[in-house]
Amino acid sequence: MKKIYNYRYSGVWPLLPSAKAGWKVLNSIFRIVNFVFFITFLMAVAADVAENFDSLEIVGNDGCFFIGTTMAVMKACKFWNSYNKIIKLIHEVYDPIDTLIRSSDRGILINIKRSHFEESIAHYGFCFLCTLFAFCILFLIPREKGSLPFRTVYPFDVTKSPYYELIMVYQYYCLIYLLAVVLAMDITTIGFIRWSSIQLITLTSNFKNCNIKLYKCTEVIKDPADTMKTFDQIDTLKVGYNDWDGEGEVREFLFFNSDERDFEDSFSGRFKICIKNHQRLIKTISDLNGTLSFLMLVQFGTSTFIICLNGYQMILKGGNPADLAKFLSYLVLSFTELFFWCWYGNEFTSVADTLTYNQWMSGWEEFAREHDLGDRNELTNLVTLSMIPTMEPLEFKAVGLFNLSMPTFLSVVKSSYSILVLLTQFTE
Repeated sequence: MKKIYNYRYSGVWPLLPSAKAGWKVLNSIFRIVNFVFFITFLMAVAADVAENFDSLEIVGNDGCFFIGTTMAVMKACKFWNSYNKIIKLIHEVYDPIDTLIRSSDRGILINIKRSHFEESIAHYGFCFLCTLFAFCILFLIPREKGSLPFRTVYPFDVTKSPYYELIMVYQYYCLIYLLAVVLAMDITTIGFIRWSSIQLITLTSNFKNCNIKLYKCTEVIKDPADTMKTFDQIDTLKVGYNDWDGEGEVREFLFFNSDERDFEDSFSGRFKICIKNHQRLIKTISDLNGTLSFLMLVQFGTSTFIICLNGYQMILKGGNPADLAKFLSYLVLSFTELFFWCWYGNEFTSVADTLTYNQWMSGWEEFAREHDLGDRNELTNLVTLSMIPTMEPLEFKAVGLFNLSMPTFLSVVKSSYSILVLLTQFTE
């Protein structure tokens, strides 16, 4: 994952243990310097708010950037503090995908290709929005001589040289660094959700494909040359929404790791593998919630106020095209960021809701008939009891308060609009 290098080189994460001691020291210094930079920036913005607290327009303008910067700092601190946990989660989420991508089933390859395509869309979309926002802040908005990109207050005269040039470079650096780190953290978090959904799609398909008479086990490609052919095959697959229902259907029993292939192929053998992977996936989602739920809560809270304050600034400065472009780009960036979080969380929950149905459609009646189970205790223990964990919703939650879903997204937008209406009425 290229995003890991972003974290290490930006100082959010430490370097690898194999790195030289000198580079490790520089990495630690870089992290501390960046932290001081952003705390100083927040203090300078807060000082401007305190100096102009009687102007709702200035408070709203400063609030947009203060809240956004605070969100980025909190996310970076959480990623730094949870470094070992996140590295473990990367293996838990992505290692099974490395096995699935070497499967012979065309359906799972199409699912993986589509997920990779969506990841690329999200990545380049965020890059474009971040670049547009930075361009509006740094170059589009005309400024008077001696003014800065962000309203801030310092204990010296920033209009004089060289203070003005130094503060300009400082604010440019803060903006670009902040956008780059936020981009990497958001794509990483969304990636966890999206690729967990691929694992869940595989699990639900495996439950349905436990009938050995109807579905064969997939072949796991071990030769690196054949693996490269699989990658080329994925690149050449043409996936369209019209082909999704047919082409994207998984028609083989899949494996999450190569060791699972060594078993006696039977209904009970397949079903037990499904139960094992279901328990593993429940633990993975629990670990993801435990590590990232705070970030989700921060995202919901800050997005509500950022959308509201940017909308308010657009109303106040609608006659100025440059200011309108600045706040509109910030609004679209925050709106899109929240939308992607909730969209992929909603997709994950939708797949999780089909677990019980696919367990029931696993072909257990054929298993019972073939084995002539008298009191069916074995069948009860194998199938019925395994359905109990699926009764509990499997979803991503923000500290247990909100789940990532489209209804939650609409609720945040409605809350932002309500606050915006109150601010507008207060101004009038």
